[in-house]
Amino acid sequence: MALICVDLPDECWELIFNRLNHHSHFEALSLVCKRFLSISNRLRVSLAIVDPTILIHGTISKLLHRFKHLKSIDLSKYDGDIDLNRVIIEIAQSNLNLETLNVSKQKCLPLEGLKRLGSNMKGLKFLNCSNLSLLRDVELRVIAYSLPCLEELDISYPVNDFDFNLELRPHDPSEIHVTDSGFEVLSRKLSNLRKINISGNYFITNRSLVALSSSCVLLREIKALDCSFITQDGIHFVMSHSPDLSSISVSGIWSRLRSPSFEDSLSYPTALGTLHLYGVFLSDKFLYSLAKACIPLKSFGLFDCLNFSLCGISLLLHTYHSLDYLALSEVDFLTDQAISDLSQYLQKLITIKLNGCTKLTSSTFFTLAKNCTLLTDIEMERTNLRKEDCSMDFVKNPRIKSLSFAGSTHLNDECLKRIASACPGLELLDLSSCLGIAEGGLAEILKSCCEIRHLRIDDCGGIKNIGTGSELPKLEVLRAARSGINSEGLAMIGKRCCGLLNLDLEGCLGVTTERVKEVIRNCTRLREINLKHCQNVNVISVDWMVFSRPSLRKIIPPPRSFCTEKQKKLLLCHGCQVCEL
Repeated sequence: MALICVDLPDECWELIFNRLNHHSHFEALSLVCKRFLSISNRLRVSLAIVDPTILIHGTISKLLHRFKHLKSIDLSKYDGDIDLNRVIIEIAQSNLNLETLNVSKQKCLPLEGLKRLGSNMKGLKFLNCSNLSLLRDVELRVIAYSLPCLEELDISYPVNDFDFNLELRPHDPSEIHVTDSGFEVLSRKLSNLRKINISGNYFITNRSLVALSSSCVLLREIKALDCSFITQDGIHFVMSHSPDLSSISVSGIWSRLRSPSFEDSLSYPTALGTLHLYGVFLSDKFLYSLAKACIPLKSFGLFDCLNFSLCGISLLLHTYHSLDYLALSEVDFLTDQAISDLSQYLQKLITIKLNGCTKLTSSTFFTLAKNCTLLTDIEMERTNLRKEDCSMDFVKNPRIKSLSFAGSTHLNDECLKRIASACPGLELLDLSSCLGIAEGGLAEILKSCCEIRHLRIDDCGGIKNIGTGSELPKLEVLRAARSGINSEGLAMIGKRCCGLLNLDLEGCLGVTTERVKEVIRNCTRLREINLKHCQNVNVISVDWMVFSRPSLRKIIPPPRSFCTEKQKKLLLCHGCQVCEL
């Protein structure tokens, strides 16, 4: 009797597609058949729009019609000739139920577009306006009146770079930057606001925080780094008047004003779970008061802070055994023995960052890997990792997925081999500027950690080759800018890393034209390649690269590879952007 094959329903295919690591994998699936194309279109929920998108299509309406379930659109890399207002208006007219819009890094806000967007899309919850070239009170008022349903807003670090020599007339403060007046309007109108990042707005004062806390009763997260005129009194007001506040990140407050009232445990919101302090002059008394508060603290970070001691940190960690995130950056009194003693309180820890703690050695790493069994991410950048401390016993911790040792100049091959043995499940490794590493240590890592997906060896002049061995089909991102990778090393990359998506070889003087061609032929999924400043890669046809590897989406060509604007537009029609950066 013949078997009857019944195809899976769309719901099952959707479950299968959703198991993919990234939506970029939808592209290959969409080429299989029209049904897979339709399913992948439905599942796409985010879209980044760049200049080439407009050049190819002349409009984004076709894309918005194709992906009808988009929730997030990113315009942070858009630098097209078409006015951004027009792009936003097209989005507003698309009938999408958009929740997130990113217009960061633009010259200015598309005010007319935002007004139209606010009229048509009441479900927009998150607006990212960070790093704008121009942000003033007038922009805040448009946001306030056009998008009153916003729940998250990022207006951090506007540039506002004016040439006052060219403008001799007196300036009203609101004409050149954000002031308290504009922020008060924003706070009154955005009553549903839950998260806000106001970092880098240097001229706002405590008035802005008072307005925010008084009007936005649902406020849960605030980030206020590098705000010169915000003092401890403003932070204290927010913490006292925002009962639902669960996350706060501030910098430099206590270095200017310290008040005993802040050390009163009653000042802490009962829901506070995240507290990150940057460049703060604090005391053990503050840490004691934090421990006494008995808040549901889960994430705690001290970055470049001063004047506290190991006693204060010990009491805090003894109190909060349930921390899943801990950052202690540039703490000069931390030693291997101190971390060993503290590790008994860190059983629930998932992420730890000990960057710049120069007294810590490899012993600390093995202690954490052994005693903190839930750890997945460890950062020990600019520490004193070295071979001499690798003699201690260690156990394997398969939960560790990410390691960053960037700038640890004493880290060597022998130490790296031991670390590799302890982390069989490693997926991300950053060895940037680790000058003591050569191909032997890297080869051992790649041999022991076959799950690696992302590898950074930027500025590692001693690494000329990734070593021999079996294929590395899971390695998707290899960043080796200004490393020692040479012609033979590049040949090995082409042989072993067939699944590469992104390859950065900027400034690698040892690579040659023929080896680059081998990589392009062998890496059948390659989407981006950077050959900037590769002086020994002679004139290589960008046309050949695009047509030989159809998966390519972005090329930064080597020197002397001339490509006219007409050629660039032609290659865009094939889906690949050729650019200088």
